[in-house]
Amino acid sequence: MKAKEFTTQFKALSKEDQMAVLRQIMPEFCEGMMGDPKRIREMFSLMTEDCGEPMANMISVMGMMMGRKGGGCCG
Repeated sequence: MKAKEFTTQFKALSKEDQMAVLRQIMPEFCEGMMGDPKRIREMFSLMTEDCGEPMANMISVMGMMMGRKGGGCCG
């Protein structure tokens, strides 16, 4: 399946089904990403820039809660 086709079908799912899909694909995605600093930067860029200010704020708060300085990837 091509990315555009997957995206279209994903958007057509209910919010619950979208979360179920994310739960199934995130572990493998994260495992593959962790060994590649470039992919980590791309992911944080996606979450903080493309998803907007609310996501950037949430990542910063999560970082602070986990004992880091906050500020997303660049904290």
